[in-house]
Amino acid sequence: MVGFANIYNLGVKELFSLRRDPVLLALMVWAFSLSVYTAATGMSHDLRNASIAIVDEDRSQLSRRIADAFLPPFFKTPREITFGEIDRGMDFGNYTFVLVIPPRFEADVLAGRQPDLQVNIDATAMMQAGIGDGYVSAIISQE
Repeated sequence: MVGFANIYNLGVKELFSLRRDPVLLALMVWAFSLSVYTAATGMSHDLRNASIAIVDEDRSQLSRRIADAFLPPFFKTPREITFGEIDRGMDFGNYTFVLVIPPRFEADVLAGRQPDLQVNIDATAMMQAGIGDGYVSAIISQE
């Protein structure tokens, strides 16, 4: 019981000293209320208007369906680019995602093979990149 009395007395002493330090009191109020609220409401966890480019080396009906499946509000209208434009476009921040569809993609799918698609992601936009990767994978799997 003596231990609880010491803890109580120390707590009361700290509260009195806190009353004399308005800067620390303001910091505590901000840290445990306003900053938590700002962090919770200020950052969106949804993918909105992500820029995407597609390198379509197949030019098939399936590759066109995949390209057409990237719809607003999650993605901007996909821009078709060449393979040589990928690095420059991503370096300048023009695209968050670049999807590369290889030649003979549809033929390989119809033949029962599992061809690979390449998705380049600009990870400097970390939240959008992480969430968008799941969206891109889901869209491709659906088509």
